[in-house]
Amino acid sequence: MHQAEENPRFRRAMYLMLLLLLIGYIGFKAWHLSMAFEAWEGQAIVGAVPGAVK
Repeated sequence: MHQAEENPRFRRAMYLMLLLLLIGYIGFKAWHLSMAFEAWEGQAIVGAVPGAVK
């Protein structure tokens, strides 16, 4: 904690690392959701499924 208060270069590096991690997480989740939607679009329900949510 003391190093972050005294060293602005260290603080900038930490903010940059957090920003890159956030961007990476958002990118990974976007890829994950795109794969899930592709799989969902490819599924065909052949007839009524009792108890299914509509």
